[in-house]
Amino acid sequence: MLDHVLESAFVAVLQGNPLLTGTCFFTSHNSDEHALPAVTLSSRSEPLAGSCEVFRSELSVMVESDAHDTTPEQHAALVEKVRTRLANKAAVGAAINAEDGIHLYGYAFTSSSLDVDGSRFSTTLTLRAGYGIP
Repeated sequence: MLDHVLESAFVAVLQGNPLLTGTCFFTSHNSDEHALPAVTLSSRSEPLAGSCEVFRSELSVMVESDAHDTTPEQHAALVEKVRTRLANKAAVGAAINAEDGIHLYGYAFTSSSLDVDGSRFSTTLTLRAGYGIP
């Protein structure tokens, strides 16, 4: 349940970016069948030191583009738009913390990976986040 709240909070921040207009957004709780280009967020959280209120999460942000309709450069530009939005940690934290669901303490990029197959480009940005229940 908390994973879905964290994913939804980050989706709301990304959806609010006008540079990402035309991109579909999903969480891990949505169907695997979705239109491209898409950004899908999924997280795995665990409590810190047995706490019921403070959590650490690994958040995956998967950016997907159709390889038949998109060039590698266009896909890279979409990934950069997502990365740039998430790089403004102060604004992202303020937007998430303004809502009632969770309190984001902070996050950091830990890795990224690119996957190309015959039908799509897929780049996954991985973040580590700390958050709590207000």
